[in-house]
Amino acid sequence: MAEKSKFDDVPGQLEQPEVVGEEQTGLKSTTGSESVDKLVQDMSMALVMKPAITMLEIFLPEYVIDEINNYLDEKRKILPSFAKELVGQIKAHDDSAQLDMDIKNDGPPKGLATLSEGFVKTYLQTQGISEAKPKCVSMWSVHSYEGDYNPIHDHGLKTMMGMSMILYLKVPPQIEKLPGSVKDFESGSHKVALNNATGMTDGFTFFSWGANHSSQDIRMGKFVTESFVKPEVGKLLMFPNWLKHAVSPFYGEGERRSLSANFEIETTQAAIVNDQKHYIIGGPLKNNQTAAKEI
Repeated sequence: MAEKSKFDDVPGQLEQPEVVGEEQTGLKSTTGSESVDKLVQDMSMALVMKPAITMLEIFLPEYVIDEINNYLDEKRKILPSFAKELVGQIKAHDDSAQLDMDIKNDGPPKGLATLSEGFVKTYLQTQGISEAKPKCVSMWSVHSYEGDYNPIHDHGLKTMMGMSMILYLKVPPQIEKLPGSVKDFESGSHKVALNNATGMTDGFTFFSWGANHSSQDIRMGKFVTESFVKPEVGKLLMFPNWLKHAVSPFYGEGERRSLSANFEIETTQAAIVNDQKHYIIGGPLKNNQTAAKEI
C-alpha cells in the first residue's frame, strides 16, 4: 500500500503539486538518493488565512418579520421621520423615512433588542471574547424608495468596543431578482468589475474595510477589501460598528425596508490577541478610555 501523503490531511484538500523530473528542477534529497516524488510526499502544505473582518449572518423566520412589519406600518402613521437630520439621503419620496424605535417600552423593538444582544454574545464568543455585556442602545427603521441612498459611513458609540446590526424587512422585486454575488454575475450575461456600473448592485449594502478598490489590485494578488451584500427579507447581519458601509440607490417601484441597531459592549475579561502580545481589557470602556494591560 502506498504511503499516505501529508497533503491528504491539509484542510481544504489542496491539490498535490505536479511532480517534474530532477532534470527540470535540479532538486535532490539531502542524501542525493531520494527522488523528487519522495520529497513531495514528505512535504505538507496549507493556506494560512489572516481574516480582516467577520460578520454574523442570521435568517429570522417569516412570522417574526411579519410582526415587525405590522408594528412599523402602524408606527409610520404617528411617528415623525428624522431622516433629514442624518447623513442618509432618505428623502427622495414622500414616504421616505427613518423612524426611531422605543427599545425600552414597545414590544417588538424591545424583544428584538433582547434577542439581538444574544446574537452579539454569540459573535463575540466566536472571536474568543467570552466575558462581555452587550447592550442595545439604539434602533431605527429605514424606509427607502426610488432614488434614496445612504453614503459611506460607520456608527460611532461611547464604548471602545461596539457592534451594529442590519435586518432586511422588505425588498422590491427588481432587487430580489438580481444575482446575489459576483460569481453569479460572471456566470450570467453580465460581466462586472469590482467597482461595477451595471446596475447589478442597485439597493445592495456595500461594506469596505480596506483601501484597494480596483480590478488591478485583484490581478496583483491583493485581497478583496469590499463586498456588496444583496438584501434578502429576514437576513440579519451583525458586524463591528467601525465597519464602513453604504447603501446603493435603486430605481422602480416598491419599498426597501430595513431595521438597524447599535450595541455598546462592556468587557470585563476580553482577551485580545495581537500577533505576539495578549491583552486583558478591563471594563467598562467608555469615552475612548482603555484599561488594557499586557499579560
